[in-house]
Amino acid sequence: MTPPAEKAAWFDRYSSIPDEPARPAHQPAAEASEVNSEYGEFTCPICWFKFDRGDAMNIAVHNSLRGDPMLGDEAMQRFHATRFNDRGQALDAMGLSTSDLACPHCRRKLPPGFLDLPHHIFSIVGAPSSGKSYYLSVLIKILQSTLFQNFGITFRDADPSENVILTQMKTQLFSSSSPEDAFLAKTDLEGALYETLPRQGRKVRLPKPFIFKLSHPATPENGFSMVFYDNAGEHFEPTRNSADSPGAQHIAVASGIFFLFDPLHNTEFRAMMRSVTDPQIKTHRIDQQDVILAETEVRIKSLLGLDSRQRVSTPLAVMVGKYDTWAYLLGDEPLLPAIQDGTVRLDHIKTNSTRVRNLMVRTCPSIVANAEAISSNVCYFAVSPLGCSPVEFLDRDGTPRIGPDPKQLNPRHVEAPTLWVLAQATPEMIPSTSAN
Repeated sequence: MTPPAEKAAWFDRYSSIPDEPARPAHQPAAEASEVNSEYGEFTCPICWFKFDRGDAMNIAVHNSLRGDPMLGDEAMQRFHATRFNDRGQALDAMGLSTSDLACPHCRRKLPPGFLDLPHHIFSIVGAPSSGKSYYLSVLIKILQSTLFQNFGITFRDADPSENVILTQMKTQLFSSSSPEDAFLAKTDLEGALYETLPRQGRKVRLPKPFIFKLSHPATPENGFSMVFYDNAGEHFEPTRNSADSPGAQHIAVASGIFFLFDPLHNTEFRAMMRSVTDPQIKTHRIDQQDVILAETEVRIKSLLGLDSRQRVSTPLAVMVGKYDTWAYLLGDEPLLPAIQDGTVRLDHIKTNSTRVRNLMVRTCPSIVANAEAISSNVCYFAVSPLGCSPVEFLDRDGTPRIGPDPKQLNPRHVEAPTLWVLAQATPEMIPSTSAN
């Protein structure tokens, strides 16, 4: 919540202006073009530009105040408030109180309470059809139970209406009775997970953020939010111009980057899996996963203005997916648990990482080389969001599909990469052991 003293200061600042109306959206003073996008206390979770608290815009409530010059005729006007009621709430030009805020750059509505909590962006990177939607859907469900059971942390929707698509995917996956109902369609660049917004003087497609609040009742002051995106894999390909299609630029401001590697797309990995019957191994795609990692490096360093020889310190989790199909390649010893006695065991995670990295060096050395050229803080994980092989079926149109059997779902190690990043980003909330 905004501190009472700060809210009072805002009220004192503006209450001396007798009856000056809120500035209509068509008046240009102090609009987004005048707000510096590189500096500020907050990072917009939609366009990833920075701004200070005083730059945030209010959203008009009265129905007559429609028509924003940047968002169109149907959008409610965005404005910088100059009048407040006795509770410190901004008033629109018609005198109605408004609590909704918008980013001064893209003007998209900010999540409720956005200015009250620090935010951590978690960027999931991967090739098209690598399973990012399944991974994210499973991760959200597991975090809700794992964080509360082990650390007493509540993990809840920051804005249920904005998270509804992800909630539907999670429900569809875990509550369906057949593979046909559990099947999640590939994320489309022009689909419902994207929206068209102004950015740097042009209209672009940006991924909708999924935001969750984390808090502990004993230490509410340490609460924070996590931001996820379900990007189409094409957004990470080198042919996708970053300026015209900036939907993946969140990787440059992320607290953690999660690269989902699909071993069944990789020729060398597939050659070692001769006894695997997973139907996905029958399909052959051009493997560009090392190229996508190389493009990720170029974009991050370009956006941050880094020398090509420099590396970021942002945690980079290389997640080797579909672990259920290749677990035997790691040997007979099971992976060590990431959580033990209410603590994230960073030493266990490091041991597991060494085993997975050694396997990747033997099979896909380019993945290791590219990952470690990006960050000085890389960890390798074996994950299986489904925990079982998918099955083949025909959809209602008679089209052959491959999808999960909801009756066999058994996710394995999905939360470990997130716990590893959280232990570094929010050590006051996530207790952990030393990695040494």
